Amino acid sequence: MDHIIHEEVSENTNLPAKLELVHCMPMTIPAHWHEYLEILCLIDGRLTAVIQAETYQPEPGSLLVINSNELHMTQTAGLTTYVLLQISAEQMRRFFPNFEALHFQTLITKGSQSPDQKEMFFHLEAMVSEYEKQADGYQLLVTAHLYEFLYYLYRCCSHWNESGSDDDSSRDMKRIAGIMDYVRRNFRRPLTLNDAAASQGLSREYFCRLFKKYTGQTFLAYVNSVRTMNFYEELLKSDESITQLMVQNGLTNYKVFMRVFKEMYGTTPQKIRKSAAKSAAKNAAESLFTP
Repeated sequence: MDHIIHEEVSENTNLPAKLELVHCMPMTIPAHWHEYLEILCLIDGRLTAVIQAETYQPEPGSLLVINSNELHMTQTAGLTTYVLLQISAEQMRRFFPNFEALHFQTLITKGSQSPDQKEMFFHLEAMVSEYEKQADGYQLLVTAHLYEFLYYLYRCCSHWNESGSDDDSSRDMKRIAGIMDYVRRNFRRPLTLNDAAASQGLSREYFCRLFKKYTGQTFLAYVNSVRTMNFYEELLKSDESITQLMVQNGLTNYKVFMRVFKEMYGTTPQKIRKSAAKSAAKNAAESLFTP
């Protein structure tokens, strides 16, 4: 369950980053953070992101940059396509040892570009094109375009943060981190607004405003997201009934659960379990004929 709060990057084979063209139906990914640099380039559809308490709705062709350890949630509406690029903190530290202090511009639009921005978008598009074609030796060309892209991103869309700052925002982030950890440890049992607020020494009213501001969700919606994500993991690993898995994960309202599940995964638990069973049966059958 740690990935609900913190995620690790999984690089593509023989590439120094994870690169993926994502096609998805309406989906909500609840608030979380990670050390790696994440970049989204919207191709088509609608995407809303709440990043560090700011809401963004990029136009197609624009970039969203999620810096290391920034709290963020994303939500798509309708069929949406975007490029997903993730570069690990280890890779970034090869060039910027103090990577955590490097801040990239969050929203980068494609209009009114400087020469450096034009080069940046050119290398991103070339990188995606070569990755999709996957001609012999494509990893070399994709890597070359990746480093060119990062070079121009650094040149025209970044700055260094001052060290040692402890403003209201960082204090609020520590509180949000504490709340999310509290949910992660207690999501299987009944959770109330009063208990969550008390865990951080906050009033109920201030807690509600703070949580919605930084996560883009109400506390109840976030708790339901966490429970549903864990339900999904157990659904794929367990033969227990859907009702029993709901009980184990603190999900008591079937109607609300089904709505949240469809928002997050675009289908029903029954269909996902059926699809997983078919896939497992197919893999088992193929293994019988593998020498």
